[in-house]
This record gives sequence, C-alpha cells and structure tokens, in this order.
Amino acid sequence: MRISKTPFNKINKLAYKDIYYQEQYQHLKSFYQYEPTFDGIKAAIEGRKNFPVERALLSEVLQDQYKNIDKSASQDLNIQALKDDKTFTIVTAHQPSLLGGPGYYFYKMFSIINLTSKLNQELPDYKFIPVFINGSEDHDFDEIKTINLFGKSITWDTPQSGSVGRFSTENLDTAIEALISILGKSPKAEQIGEIFKDAFSKANNYNDFVAHWVNAFFKDYGLLVLNMDDKRLKAAFIPVMEREITERISLPLVTATQEALEKEHKFTPQAFVRDINLFYINNHSRERIYFEDDRFKINNSDLSFTKEEILNLLHEHPERFSPNVVLRPMYEEFTLPNLAYIGGGGELAYWLERKSQFAAFNVFYPVLIRRNSVMFIPKHLQKLMEKLGISEDDLRKEENQLINEYIDKNTEEEFYLTNESKQIMQAFYEIADKAKHIDATLEPTVLGEAHKTIKTVENLENRLKRSIKQKQEVQINQIKNLKSKLFPENNLQERVESYLQFWTNDVYDLNQIMVENLNPLDKDFLTIYL
Repeated sequence: MRISKTPFNKINKLAYKDIYYQEQYQHLKSFYQYEPTFDGIKAAIEGRKNFPVERALLSEVLQDQYKNIDKSASQDLNIQALKDDKTFTIVTAHQPSLLGGPGYYFYKMFSIINLTSKLNQELPDYKFIPVFINGSEDHDFDEIKTINLFGKSITWDTPQSGSVGRFSTENLDTAIEALISILGKSPKAEQIGEIFKDAFSKANNYNDFVAHWVNAFFKDYGLLVLNMDDKRLKAAFIPVMEREITERISLPLVTATQEALEKEHKFTPQAFVRDINLFYINNHSRERIYFEDDRFKINNSDLSFTKEEILNLLHEHPERFSPNVVLRPMYEEFTLPNLAYIGGGGELAYWLERKSQFAAFNVFYPVLIRRNSVMFIPKHLQKLMEKLGISEDDLRKEENQLINEYIDKNTEEEFYLTNESKQIMQAFYEIADKAKHIDATLEPTVLGEAHKTIKTVENLENRLKRSIKQKQEVQINQIKNLKSKLFPENNLQERVESYLQFWTNDVYDLNQIMVENLNPLDKDFLTIYL
C-alpha cells in the first residue's frame, strides 16, 4: 500500500472557495479568528479560556446519552475529563446519512481522531477529545436517505417527515439487509452487517441507531457522539435564541460578511440567512419561524405568537426550537469547550460568514480546518491503469481529453489532417489572389469555397478518428470504466461512494491506516493505493 499527496489546486473537481481557503487562507484573515495551523490551535487554547461553557451539564448529557451504549474505557474517561478546564474538544458534524452515506462522512471522524491524538502528544498539559455531532435535527431527508457502494444504490423508503433523528426505524432493516447482500461474505463484510443489525435492534429512533453504529466503529479511539437535540442543552442556549428571536441580530451581520467576501474574494453566499434563524419542531414537522404583522409565525401552519407568548414557549419548551444552518455553529461552540471545527469546503465557507455574528453574541469562534479528502485506488484498478499506461495525474483529466491522448499515444496511423488543411487554404489564397485581379467580386466567392472545403476535411478527420476509436473500442471502454469507478457521476469518489466498500478489504487494517494518515493540518489531497 502507498499514499500519494496532491495539492488541492490540482484537483479540478474541488470548488474555487475550497481550494482558496486550503491554499490561500492568509488572504482571508479578516474573516477568521485563528489560522488553520498548529500554532493557530495553540492560540485558540488561550482564547477559549475566556469563553467558559457548562462543562458539568455537557458531561451529564453525554453520560445519559451513553447509558445504553457500549462505551470504551477511553470514552468513559473522556466524558469525565470534560469537567476539567484543561480539556478541550475538536469537533466535526454531519447529517445522519444512511449507513454512513458517502465516504467523507467517515473521513471527517478520522481527521478529528488524528488531530486530537497529535495534540495530546504535543501538548501534554491539556487533554483533547474528538467529538462527532450527529446532525439529527436536520429535516432534509432526501439528502441522507441513500448510500452508494460498488456502483449500486440503497435507499431507505419511509414516509416520515420532520427532524430525521426523531424518525422511527421503520423499514430501516430492509436497507441494512440490502447492504449486507451487496457487501458479500468476507469476514469484514459480515462484521459490518453485525454492527448495523445490532444497532438496529437497540435503537428507539434513528438517532439512537446512528449513535450505536458510529460508536461501534470509533469507540476504541475515544470519539464521542453527541446528540444536541437535548432539552437541557437547548435550555442553556435560551439566551442566544431569545436574542435571535427578539433582536434578529444574525441577518444584517451575516449579510454584510457575505457581501464583503463576494467583493474581496469572489465568494458567493454559502448559506441563506433569514430574519430569524430558528425552526419550530412540532410533532412530525420542523418549520421555520418568521416575523410578520407584529406576530411570530410558524411556516406552513396556523401557529402564531406574540412576543411574550413565543418567549414563554421558548423557556417552557426549548426542545421545540431548533437552530438552522446559520445559528447551528454557534449552538455547537456555545455548548462545547471546542477549539477547532473540522469540515468540508462548503461547511467552512459558511463558517467564514459567521465571525461578526459570533462576536455579537459573545460566543467563541473556533479554528476552521479543512477535513482530509481521500480517493482509493484498489488493486484491480491499479492493474488497469498500468496496462493502459495511465498515471494518477492523467486520471484528473476530463474523459474525452484522456481518451484522445491515449489514442494519440497508442496509434501508429496519422489521422490528423492539419498540414493538409494548411496546404488547401494556401492553394485557395493563391486562387483568390488571381481571381481578384480579374474580377474583385470573385475573391469572397473563392474564400467561401475554401471554408466549405476545410469543413469537409475536418469531417474526414473526424471519420478517421472514429475509425481508429472503433479499433481501440476495448481500451476506450476500459478508460471510461476506470473514470466512472474513480470519479462516479463525474464527481469525487468521496462524495458518492461509501467508505465501507474499501473497509471490507481484508489485507489491511484500514481504519488504523486512516487514523494514522488523515492529518487535517496536512493540506494535500490523499490518494491511497490499496
């Protein structure tokens, strides 16, 4: 096995903002508090000390959430350690994607495990804990209901709506059985099946299911899974939610930052900010709150409140209020003694829109660090690359370019008619020159015929190329297959395919390899040859 590293600016599937922050973050320093470096984290430790959190409450909530989960000794110690002022967290978060969803769901967690391990070694006076926040309140089910692996899709079919984490696990076993069938009978495949079946048997709702299976994968690394859809945590967050409701602070601040980012760095707005950045959860719905005609209203319902009524409701039932994408980062930093948020390019882009908002609410603004990006190339695809003479750099080219270059390199026959076209045009120019001395009106006619002839030559060249492609149809199809496997749906592998299909490899302890190599302070794209 080997691992190669590639600068982000060589990965053409990455967004402009993603590459810019990873490689030119210094130019964005007015939009973040600490640099995404080891020194930035050390500076954040000192800054974080000025923003205390309710540590005892956090530890209590985690103890309760882990009551029925088989936690490891290191997790138990970490939950207790959160009460200590010298303990800090490194956080990542994601929606509860079906059975893990795309690969980067796992890569986020490997990234925070790696970073906390290094920080614990380098800064022994402090303790650092990896925390995964399960975004269980999100209600966009379409975004999380499918998993893709080995070119096949599995979808959880359920008519439920509202916060996904509160869903029952009805029909979820069907998706699990489909996954087991696709993974096959290898020892690791069977282990994965047992993990998901065990989680399903113990879960009261979808959030429980996710907590159980993620814990089974990562408990030995001390990673803690936190569900923030908790009445006690939201009760502590009431002062922030109350100000958001009554003063509507976020809208002008985030909008101004978005405008500055667009003007100075061509960053288009990443998240849509509203006048009130909270949802109201009621039974099976999660609808936004908005202010209209001196009333606080719940979208898609008849619910309407005066200021006094909605504030009373907030204090009596904080669990009914749910931060949206604009307020959720603040909820996380308000709750946890966190130093750094590890996320994808899109996530960091919307965090960059928040600095002034955090300051207005007096909430700590963490270090923003890009998670690791990974592409796996299994042995059978490596052999195909070698057979076709295709390098890793070649893989990043568009498919048509790669095919044309392969044909050029592997075809003895000359099919380009560039020289012939030049000769034909030269002959027509000479004819046109003679014609204009006889009759000036004939020159355009001659040149018109020249362009028609050149078009005919171009068509002949294309026919020659098609004929050569037919002779090399097998190799061309192999190139297409290679591209589709490594860049499914013309996208990065990590955004489509599940990590689980690679984890079933029985040759390597892939989890340990990932933990050792996915250092988010290393700003390169990783290609792992399995």
